[in-house]
Amino acid sequence: MTCVVIVLALTLVPFSAQAAWIKLCIDPGHGGSDPGAVGYGITEAATNLDISVRARNLFQQDGATVVMTRTSDTYVSLQGRCDIANNNGCNRFLCSHCNAFNGAAYGTETFSYPGSTTGADYRNKVNAEMVSHMGTYNRGNKTANFYVLVNTNMPAILCEVGFIDHSGDNAKLANANYRQEAARAYLHGTQSHYGIAPHDPVSDIIVDNTSASFSAGSSWAAGTASADKYGSNYRYRSTAAVSDPAKWAPTLTNRNYSVYAWWPQGTNRSASAPYIINHNGGSTTVKVNQQVNGGKWNLLGTWAFSPGKNVQLSCWTTTGYVVMGDAIKFVPN
Repeated sequence: MTCVVIVLALTLVPFSAQAAWIKLCIDPGHGGSDPGAVGYGITEAATNLDISVRARNLFQQDGATVVMTRTSDTYVSLQGRCDIANNNGCNRFLCSHCNAFNGAAYGTETFSYPGSTTGADYRNKVNAEMVSHMGTYNRGNKTANFYVLVNTNMPAILCEVGFIDHSGDNAKLANANYRQEAARAYLHGTQSHYGIAPHDPVSDIIVDNTSASFSAGSSWAAGTASADKYGSNYRYRSTAAVSDPAKWAPTLTNRNYSVYAWWPQGTNRSASAPYIINHNGGSTTVKVNQQVNGGKWNLLGTWAFSPGKNVQLSCWTTTGYVVMGDAIKFVPN
């Protein structure tokens, strides 16, 4: 049986502020000299680690802080797992296991510490999602005095995803698509526990100047000479007192995004290139010095966006230079 540790903040966090909604300690059970249960050629330790890393990636993409007790095939004691969660101030502990019995038992069951109301709610939410995502038999919500449930300082649960020695459950545990579903179940169950509608993370949106979501007038030329460009080329235009902006306009959802700009730097570039961010609160102009900080993502700020909003780069600034329109990144918060 194996353990995954997940830590979350106790307060109910609105979706719009979910960047701080959870601190997660993920503990892939077993490892190293302790392979855990074995069935049909796979070990519990390896299965736990794969599910845990997949869960870590999903939680991080959704704005969580994640602490891992192991990221490779190494041994960590039970107290060591608890110490990692406790010493890092984690708010929830999720221990993910695979069960084994006699080859005939099957299904998913999830445990919490007896008497923990919060732990019971967390257990119930995760177990329901796991059964749904994995398509396994529901063995129920239970309590137990497992070491990691007793010796962690936060609400803790232990999920037995399936029986590794049962042919049906094993076929799913050995399948990468089902292990991804198990990771999604941990995320969705945790979101539900926090009063957040279950959802998959929204990925960063990068709009290069070659994208269909980018547009610019004929006065914006394409260039390739600068080595610090994003992608294969960039656009540039001489500064002038005219309204001729380049525009990055991807399909955005109703949420907060941090906006980053990428440009190739140079001495002939504008020191006050005006990015115009059209957001739900109106329009904000951020002037940047494109003579420096090229070849990397530069934060312009964070705003609330909805469909139809966009970012533009104007050429209406100090004459005698060029403005560089390369790539914009929208990072969901």
